[in-house]
Amino acid sequence: MNTSYEQHVEYPSRGRMAWFAAGSALFVGAGLFLMFDPSEDAGSSMISRVIGLLSILFFGLCFVYYLVKMIKKEPSFVINERGFIDSSSYTSGGDISWEDVEHIFMYELMGQQMIGVKLKDEQAFLERQSGVKRKLMTASTNMVDATISIPQNSITLPLDQLYLMMINQWQRVQDTIPR
Repeated sequence: MNTSYEQHVEYPSRGRMAWFAAGSALFVGAGLFLMFDPSEDAGSSMISRVIGLLSILFFGLCFVYYLVKMIKKEPSFVINERGFIDSSSYTSGGDISWEDVEHIFMYELMGQQMIGVKLKDEQAFLERQSGVKRKLMTASTNMVDATISIPQNSITLPLDQLYLMMINQWQRVQDTIPR
């Protein structure tokens, strides 16, 4: 086995994060408009205010998340001989060992290409996650049979290249496990 494998580090695209932050800010503005628009009639004003508040809360959190990702100099994804470290999204998997991986595959969800990683002990992994993150990861796992999903929008390398790097390193580890 070649042990001189170097790690590969991916950083989030600052330009892409800036666009997402700007889009989120626009939706916060739209939410503010819905909440404080005086031209609404009495029947629909309450619905508009609720929608506006939800828009402000959700997209405000998105705005802060993208702003922090844009400012921080932390990698969004790292591959090395031990496994990978996923910090690509809010529901990222964290530090995952190759020995814990059961299957790696590519899939498309709502028009976005993703890499799916199914873990051998999915339940133990989900139990280690915090409340909201666990619920989001469980919902994702129920839609697609992947414990961890890695989206293209958080990395600069084309997803198919990252997929091949992951498969190659995972198979190297699989080849060294006695059967």
